[in-house]
Amino acid sequence: MKSIHYFAAIFAAAALLPQVNAQPSVLANPAAQIVYGATIGPDGTYYALVPGTGSTAQSPSTALLAIANTAGTTPKWTATLTGTLGPVLPGETTVFAVQNVTTGNGRHATTTTSILLLSAASGAHTVSITPAGNISDIQVRTIGGSDYLYVTTLKGAMSADGENFITTRTVTIYSATGAVIRTEAL
Repeated sequence: MKSIHYFAAIFAAAALLPQVNAQPSVLANPAAQIVYGATIGPDGTYYALVPGTGSTAQSPSTALLAIANTAGTTPKWTATLTGTLGPVLPGETTVFAVQNVTTGNGRHATTTTSILLLSAASGAHTVSITPAGNISDIQVRTIGGSDYLYVTTLKGAMSADGENFITTRTVTIYSATGAVIRTEAL
């Protein structure tokens, strides 16, 4: 019975060889081909997250590629950012990207979460927002040609008597310049 499984594995591997040989660039540099996340903006621009040049587990960097629907596969712009990126939320004029940067090791590691605001036209980093608490939901809304970011955060703390853990949920609305428009506790 063991030999049947052995031969099945060899035949399955042999069947994959023509596909592997057909894509030598993937084998030569597999990290350059990995797409972490992708989304499409309101104007049809395709935004993809790929590992940045020289990215390592100890020092991660991520490249955000903006590919316009009229330029073929040539990026309209590329922004290389330190850390790892989470969701990318494109608006009409601003691209919002969640960035996580970890410093230290093991028990002494600290992760800082920021939201980067990038120009949708050029990819230039304009400002960063560091919300208080952990992000539980994030959305971009375009109203009257202006982009607004809605960030829901959770923040926990012990009560004054030390017996209860209290969680606060807050929604904060930011403008495309990073200014706080409104904060509301839920």
